[in-house]
Amino acid sequence: MGSLVRRVEVKDYVHVFLLNKEFNPQLEQYSETRVKEKLETIIRKDIDRVFVYEQDNEVLGYIHGSPYELLFSESLINVLGFVVSESHRNQGIGSSLISHLEEWGRNHGYSGMKLLTHPSRIQAHKFYEKRGYLFTKDQKNYIKEFKV
Repeated sequence: MGSLVRRVEVKDYVHVFLLNKEFNPQLEQYSETRVKEKLETIIRKDIDRVFVYEQDNEVLGYIHGSPYELLFSESLINVLGFVVSESHRNQGIGSSLISHLEEWGRNHGYSGMKLLTHPSRIQAHKFYEKRGYLFTKDQKNYIKEFKV
């Protein structure tokens, strides 16, 4: 059984949609078509990096990193999305994905990575801490949607 971490391709959109839906059923409102369009945009712009873990032609997880530029810090990679299929967790897939993004970031001049995780995701916190990530602060997130 072959497995690899590779860059996402547009053809992966159904797998990404299903992973998002499994992670958060409310994301079902964000359709397969919309996920496909987003992947096309991300790939075309070539700024963010999305890697998938594929095993036997099935995508079992993905990680999405984006450059994070601040005026008071060195350049970082911001993890915007990181999902492994629940039925395949604790098998090293998440470690493979995050290691791949870390290596890519290091090789492209970034000083580190940052991410946000929900306070209730205790297992995720343990995973990050085991990998050397440090808890820095609690914060609240705000969003304002523009009406079109």
